Amino acid sequence: MYDAIIIGGGPAGLSAALNFGRGLKRTLIIDADQPRNGVTEESHGYLTQDGVSPGEFRKSAQRDALKYEDVSLERDRVTNIEKHEDRFIVSTSSAHFTSRQVLLAAGLREKGPDIKNFEQFYGTSVFYCPWCDGYELRNRRLAVMVDEDSIAHMPMLISNWSKDILICSNGKDIISEENKEILTNKGFKYNETAISEMTGSSGLVESLIFEDGTVENIEGMIVKMEWDTKFDFLENLNLKRGKKGELEVDQFGETSIPGLFTAGETKTNFAGQLINAAANGADVAKFMMMKLIQTDF
Repeated sequence: MYDAIIIGGGPAGLSAALNFGRGLKRTLIIDADQPRNGVTEESHGYLTQDGVSPGEFRKSAQRDALKYEDVSLERDRVTNIEKHEDRFIVSTSSAHFTSRQVLLAAGLREKGPDIKNFEQFYGTSVFYCPWCDGYELRNRRLAVMVDEDSIAHMPMLISNWSKDILICSNGKDIISEENKEILTNKGFKYNETAISEMTGSSGLVESLIFEDGTVENIEGMIVKMEWDTKFDFLENLNLKRGKKGELEVDQFGETSIPGLFTAGETKTNFAGQLINAAANGADVAKFMMMKLIQTDF
């Protein structure tokens, strides 16, 4: 039986595994090798790792974690989790594993806008995080997709990197007269019509085509993505969730089921940077180990 099973081999999961290994806890990482940020060419904002590709980061992180004899990696997809008294049974497509604790570090399910050719540009000239990729988009003509929650602050935020901005609500009538006046005074254009298509070449977006026939030339875009943690393997667990569908957890990442923890993006229900996920994975792992040590003592 394992002390901990980690579901997900991204920065949160591997950082946790590293700490479990140093804490002498028998640990299994289960990872299907399908990272959410697989389309990203470079990751930024991580001291000593700025500009690293997510793939290279994972390889390096795996080497760090797997050098500890108590840590192992299983390349598989988790299909179910059950709790029986004081232990968990984690099933994959090919095996069953038993553990005292489970850490959910599978990241997020991600869905992009329904725009023709979107996938051709996502991760190269179309991004969702200005802190991650705003520097690379600096001083370009940028389209910025907004919703009800971001219309008040996203144009202001993106103006840090570019003064030539087109605000798009993609078919939603959410730009108030007050916001329109602010955008106009700043010299920003806006279009509330749905976007039907993106055009460009070699991963570089060049224009947006709107359903009303309008065409706007752009050189990059910040889009609104949808994320959730409604993984199929959690369906048989009666986990408590918040109003937005997020998993309810305490300050240490423990869910409503004792012994089942979350870390990284699975915990925050928001796509963040590598450095934040890695730091959180380490913190949650230490608390999990404290609970194991206290029980055994």
